[in-house]
Formats: sequence, C-alpha cells, structure tokens
Amino acid sequence: MDLQNLNSFKKAGLPAFFVYCLTIYNRVNATLKIKFTILILLLVGVVTVGQTQNQLILLKRGDVVARFSEGENIKCVMKDKSKIEGIAIRFNDFSIITLNDTIPFESIEKLYVKGKRKMNTLNKVGTVMMIAGVGYFVIDQINALIVEGHDGIDKNVVITSVSLASVGAALCFIKSPYQKLRGLSLRTIDPNSRYYKYD
Repeated sequence: MDLQNLNSFKKAGLPAFFVYCLTIYNRVNATLKIKFTILILLLVGVVTVGQTQNQLILLKRGDVVARFSEGENIKCVMKDKSKIEGIAIRFNDFSIITLNDTIPFESIEKLYVKGKRKMNTLNKVGTVMMIAGVGYFVIDQINALIVEGHDGIDKNVVITSVSLASVGAALCFIKSPYQKLRGLSLRTIDPNSRYYKYD
C-alpha cells in the first residue's frame, strides 16, 4: 500500500469500518446477527464509559462544598499569591491540567467558587433579613391605605426597613468569591464515586 492510499484509508477511518461491519452483518445468519449486535453494543458501552469525565470536588467533613467539571474555567490563588486561570482539560489525583499549565493541588491556596458553593447559615439569615426589610415597608404602606389618619411614609419604618435590607444584603453578598482550602479536602472523583453528580 503506497503513501497516498494509506492517507486516504486513514481519512476514511470510522465510516469505512462501519460500512465493513454492515457488509459482514448482512452476510451472516440470524444467530450471528444477534451475537454481532450484542458485541457492537458492548463495544459502544465500553467506549462511552471510557469517555466519562472526572470531577474535582471540595469536601468539608464529608459534604461537597464546590464541584468542578473538566472543560470549566478554573481560577486559583497559589500559595505564593500568584493567580492562575485556565480551562481544565483533565483532573488527576494530584493536579489540575489546563491548556497552558499543570496546577498541583498542594500549591493552591484558594479556588474561585462563585456560584458553586451552597448557601451557608449567614447567607440564609441575610436572605431572611432582606425579605423582612422589604416586607415590613410594604405592610406599612398597605396599612396606611386601610387605616384612616395614617397617611404618607413613616420615617421610622423606612429606617428600620432599609437597615434590615442593608444588613441582609451584606450577609448575602459581601463574601469573597474564593474559597480557602485550609481544612478542606480537594479530591478528583470518577463516576464510581458516591460524590459524583451527573449534569
């Protein structure tokens, strides 16, 4: 086989293989067709399992704090205070492999987890305070419409409402988007792990 024929064979590749399999399939009897179909399904299953992605998780006392998938943009603050950012193409047991770099777990001080971590107690309290602040003002205004002699906006109600909503917003939103890894476990997991989550 000369070089030109070899290159054309490589380009044909997978389609040529399937045409060849289909040709064989049409020439055999029913029992062999069933066996051949089962073999193809098993091969497809093995290839699919082989292509599943690993995930990177942050664990705190057995709870997943944040989860990352291969293909996501990862931002890290390193122990030397430098920042590294890149698309994660692979996670292994000891590092994150990006398009431009390999980031060892042991060198990471903080990970960017904005939008990934669960609400903690302070966030929940802050949300309740924001709702209470707005609700207090709305209820007072409804009361002003119903009760005679209660017109306009009560200055004390406004101060109380704004205070509650402001403190609640601070508790909800004034938080670093980076999560320190101190006291947490950074772990790469595959689909066999109980922590694995399918999208």
